[in-house]
Amino acid sequence: MPPAVTRSNRKQLAERSCGLLVLLGVAASAAAPELGDSASYLAIHAPTVALRHVEIIAGTGAAPRADQTLVIVDGRIAAVGPAASTPIPRGALVRDYAGYTVLPGLVGMHDHLFYTASREPQRNSPGGVEPGFIVNEIPYSAPRLYLAAGVTTLRTTGSVEPYTDLKVRSRIESGAMPGPHLDLTAPYLEGPGTPFAQMHELASPEDAGKFVDYWAGAGMSSFKAYMNITGAELAAAAEAAHRHGLRITGHLCSVSWPEAIAAGIDDLEHGPVYTDTEFVAGRRPDKCPEQRKALESWAGKKVSDPEIVQLIRSLVDHHVAVTSTLPVFELIVPDRP
Repeated sequence: MPPAVTRSNRKQLAERSCGLLVLLGVAASAAAPELGDSASYLAIHAPTVALRHVEIIAGTGAAPRADQTLVIVDGRIAAVGPAASTPIPRGALVRDYAGYTVLPGLVGMHDHLFYTASREPQRNSPGGVEPGFIVNEIPYSAPRLYLAAGVTTLRTTGSVEPYTDLKVRSRIESGAMPGPHLDLTAPYLEGPGTPFAQMHELASPEDAGKFVDYWAGAGMSSFKAYMNITGAELAAAAEAAHRHGLRITGHLCSVSWPEAIAAGIDDLEHGPVYTDTEFVAGRRPDKCPEQRKALESWAGKKVSDPEIVQLIRSLVDHHVAVTSTLPVFELIVPDRP
């Protein structure tokens, strides 16, 4: 994936963004014709570029490598080595970046292309929230902002404007607009009772299977179960997704994590304290309890408790990933500055 370049002191986002776009310009100039708005984001127009005297963080856990030269040919890294001894190809454009750091582009595992702009006005309206919360697609600014922050690949993890998402991906891939590589997640697999106006409410496991089949055929590359899905619907959706060679994640509530693992889920969002309701007293199958009760059910739990050890073991044994989304929790920390 394209690397991002940042100032080693990381004082300004603008410096990080500029460096990222420099190298993206190198990659794009060789990979595709310049079309539309993308061309204005390319800072370097050369098939071969050498970045000298940079620090390199490879992303493997190894220590940073100081005073390196990185050579890019036709949009791909061709050589990395000490600046004093790494040969530079004839005709290469040479740029000295002492004091900068080169690192792999970031992979965003939970990055939406929408924002809940109307939630607070609706919540405070005397008329209520009918027909449900509306979230606004931001197809122009979101891809650019993610790219500027160093994200070169992202999973959208749920769609409210699926045809817009498909067009955004197509335009990025054609070079018509700038943006990261997109793993498009289909519209939410949600059941009755959703608070969101733009979400389809599944009627049965058969409906869930047909839903997955349709969006897989439309070009979506992953799926996401949501808070009011039933266990049977989740199992049907997982079976259909796997039949297409695709994966399914979930921000759950009505289905507990152990139930989701048994249903064949591949990934779970936000961590168990926020979304695993298995310990809620009096919990009813396929019903999402109050969030307060779910959070309270985890109070006092320790990683060493037998039931938590078993949950972790089951996740590992079934190869189920967990996407932690730590910034979500930062927003609800009491007395946060």
